Amino acid sequence: MIELIVAMTLGLIVAMAAFALARNASQLFLHEARISGSRLGAVLGLTRLQEDLRRASLQSSPNAKLDPSVCAYSVTWPAALKDLAGIRIEESGSSVRHPADLKVSTDAGLTPDALIVGGMLASTEHYSVAALEPTGGGGYDIFLELDGAYWRTKLAAQSGGSGLDRAFAKGRYVRVVDADVKSGFGTITGFDDSGTKPRVSIGNTPALAKREKTVVCGCEGHCTGALISPITRALYDLRAVTAAAYPKYAGIHSTAALDAAAKYYKGPVVPARTELVRVELDVDDAEIAGSLEVVAEYAVDLKFGVTVTKPGSAPDYTPVVTRLAFGDKAVYAQTAKPTDNGNPQYVSAVQVRLSTRAPFGDRRVGLAKTENGGALRIKIGGPLEFARLSTLSTEVYLSNQAAVDW
Repeated sequence: MIELIVAMTLGLIVAMAAFALARNASQLFLHEARISGSRLGAVLGLTRLQEDLRRASLQSSPNAKLDPSVCAYSVTWPAALKDLAGIRIEESGSSVRHPADLKVSTDAGLTPDALIVGGMLASTEHYSVAALEPTGGGGYDIFLELDGAYWRTKLAAQSGGSGLDRAFAKGRYVRVVDADVKSGFGTITGFDDSGTKPRVSIGNTPALAKREKTVVCGCEGHCTGALISPITRALYDLRAVTAAAYPKYAGIHSTAALDAAAKYYKGPVVPARTELVRVELDVDDAEIAGSLEVVAEYAVDLKFGVTVTKPGSAPDYTPVVTRLAFGDKAVYAQTAKPTDNGNPQYVSAVQVRLSTRAPFGDRRVGLAKTENGGALRIKIGGPLEFARLSTLSTEVYLSNQAAVDW
């Protein structure tokens, strides 16, 4: 009997040890899977952001206020169009725009920036103008030719790509290029592809530059043969994508409110979270409804540096290249609004640093920041209150404005 009791006790101890080992192994696997998911999120987020940065100023302007190719720039233009530029970096922009959402980041000493990219982001096609007709009050209807660009876009839409209605979405701009390669701008108020030719309606603010009015520049007559391009301004920032504000993204959340509604849910509640999002801005700098995309989940920091290339002086005119590090105040002065004396046209490259966290904590202590200011862990609360971070950085060459020498 004694031997049996001893054997059972030893067997129980071994079983408990094996169970504890298996549980710890499972937890370790789960934690590593979560940090791998965080790293993948950072990679996908950077990839999406790079795509837009590479198109900054494409068929648009690096700085509409100073651009010699912009026709009839006016102080009466809408504020967002007056400040049309390839890039604008807002210091702590995410924290300023969404202070209540960024508490986890700001408590950790992180102040995520925001970025606005302007250019031909929704299409790579240049569409030909068949005719331009006034609609009264200073607005116009622009009819597009049924040329190669039109049919390529139609075929792309049938394969799941963006169609003309997406490219010429209400709230975006259009750029119309005249025979002298001067750029006029208008704002899209509607699009209709039900007639014999697709019709893009543009409003009267700003007034589209016409040679009959300005004499100096603008397309002539019915603008037949002119080229038209849709211009997008996209904002990247960090914010809480709540189920109430963005119902279509409700599925990515596991919040206290949602979990309470699921009577039998026994899983953990995800601590307060923020995502890196991309959303389009209209002519009034307001966000276009339905344009928000979640680019990277569990994002906690976003910082930028820039490389500035300015024209040199006589006698050799060698360009002067300056590299501004992450968080340098000069980064924000250089890329400020053109109406605030910014000169974003001289930015030839942008450095991006993005940090994403694991969904749950798996450490009890934090770590100091890295030499370049990146964080390794972040406090999110709970028994294991520190979550690990994945921080990635990259540099993007702005080919569409890297040779500006105004």
